[in-house]
Amino acid sequence: MKDMSDKNLTVFVDTVGRTIMGEVVKESKTVLELKNPAILHVQPNAQTGQIQVQLIPFFFKEFASGSDDKDVTWEFLRNSVTVAKNLKLDERLIVQYTNMYSVVQSPVAPELVTAGDAGQAAPVVKLFDD
Repeated sequence: MKDMSDKNLTVFVDTVGRTIMGEVVKESKTVLELKNPAILHVQPNAQTGQIQVQLIPFFFKEFASGSDDKDVTWEFLRNSVTVAKNLKLDERLIVQYTNMYSVVQSPVAPELVTAGDAGQAAPVVKLFDD
């Protein structure tokens, strides 16, 4: 299995005919274990005739209970998948996959100004007209 990015992504087709990609965690002769598998969804655009490609999570994390952020891995039986070999993924697909599973960072909270900060007076804000 070739390394398709810094995440060691692989692509395969399952017995239902879905094209699935994900980050290889572990593999053996019988099992292919993936973290963050995604289904490659292809849909034609009726107006333009072009094909749209979208990645959909194999399972939505919102449906899993628990507050821990542990990565869930999935075991796919090798005898029920067809794995791609020598496939070099387009960078746009890798970026879409990476963005889909990247952690959303909260914006940094602004610092509060106190009366003693650097000797500067805080601006006065009028809430009501006198």
